[in-house]
Parts: sequence; C-alpha cells; structure tokens
Amino acid sequence: MNQLQIFKNDAFEVRATLEDGTVLFDAETVARCLGFTEKKNDVEYVMWRRVNSHLKNVSADVSKGDMIPEPMVYKLAFKASNETAEKFQDWLAIEVIPQIRKTGSYMPDASALSPELKLMNAIVQQMNQDALSRLRLEGEMKETKAEILEIREVVEIKPFENWRDDTNKIINKICRKTGDYQDTRKKIYEALDRRAGTKVNQRLDNMRARAILAGTSRSKADSLGILDVIAEDKKLIEIYTAIVKEMAIKKGVS
Repeated sequence: MNQLQIFKNDAFEVRATLEDGTVLFDAETVARCLGFTEKKNDVEYVMWRRVNSHLKNVSADVSKGDMIPEPMVYKLAFKASNETAEKFQDWLAIEVIPQIRKTGSYMPDASALSPELKLMNAIVQQMNQDALSRLRLEGEMKETKAEILEIREVVEIKPFENWRDDTNKIINKICRKTGDYQDTRKKIYEALDRRAGTKVNQRLDNMRARAILAGTSRSKADSLGILDVIAEDKKLIEIYTAIVKEMAIKKGVS
C-alpha cells in the first residue's frame, strides 16, 4: 500500500500509507485528530509550532504534506494527554495499524473473517495494545525522571553561595507560574518570621535607622531591603533558602 489512503470512523479521519513495511501517517490529519488546532476567522488551522515543539528532539520540523511514523504519532498523542488522544491511539493501535500491516488497507468490520482469522486478529490487537501500554509507561517514566531532575536542581541551592541570585530566580519562576506576583514574597517572609521567630520588617526598620545614625543618606538607607536583613544572619539565610526550595517543589517549579 504505497498510495495514500483515508481511514476513518465516527470520531476520527486520518491519512496513512505503508512504505517498505513502515506505516506512515499524514502529519496534518494526525494533528487535527489530536486537537493541535486553532480557529481564526472561522477557519481551523494546525498549530505547527506546537506540534514541532513536541517533536523537536526526534524529528526535523514537519508541516502540511509531511508523513510521520508510528512512534512520532504516539509521542504527539502522549503530549496531547487528553481523552480524545487516548481514543485516537486505541483506534490506531487496535484497529487501523494491524489491518494495514495485514491487508494493506483498513477493514473495520471483521465479522466476515473465519474463526481462525478472528483469533489471529484478536492476538494482533492484543499485541498492539500491549505495545501501546509500554509506550505510555515509557513516556510517564521519562516525565517522572525529568521532574526528579528539576527537583534536584532546586534542592541543590546552597546557602551562602549566590543565594540571593539563586532564590530570586526561583521566586520569579514561581510568580510566573502562579500569576501571584504580589503575595509570593510576602508569604515567604511570613513563613520566615514564623520559622525563625523573628520580625524581618521590624529588623529592616532598625537597620535603616542604624544606617542613618551612621551617616548614610536617607535615600541609600531607604534602598535597604529584607534580603539585606537576611544577609546579616547565617541562620536566616539557611531558613530563607529552605522555605524557597519548599515552595518551589510544592508549586512544581525548577
């Protein structure tokens, strides 16, 4: 089956072909089945930038008219991560691909098969389902490994070594992810007060007052902040970095 053929059921329609024993799928119809689309002026377009972002480590950029093999289809379906994507994978793995490999075309109705062929068909379907389950499991394991590496990066923040820059970067990431730009630092400082048994705002006022008494200009004294208070106390640095790490892990931020 070298000619491009259309396979469809009540929910999906995809184009595919068989070349040298390899099943290839039309990238555009796969993207549409998985929901990688957007509407502009009542016209539905494929979001090729998003599709290619999911395939960047395994393929060159694809676009309209390109064909992709089974593993790339499953990778896109895993990234889509929704009920429709799972149904699409099941349809391909259980019905379409076995029939393409066996007959060179898609035959959704197996009722006319002999008992022996029905048994063979059931075995092939189960083999494909098992393969699909393995692919999903491998994908989940890769995602989990990536999350562990991200958490490790957070945990490896070391107090006293560029702690200001490191914690600021993570706090900014937390703010971007949660959209909570005003209260994130406030919550961290409140947690610092509770855990250290101190009042950092009061200590900041005292620091500014001492600076003015020592001859520092008002503007320079006012530029002092809570991080300057924390920097004076090694115990506060340790507690502060620990709180930032905990919040980052809780929010799923690396």
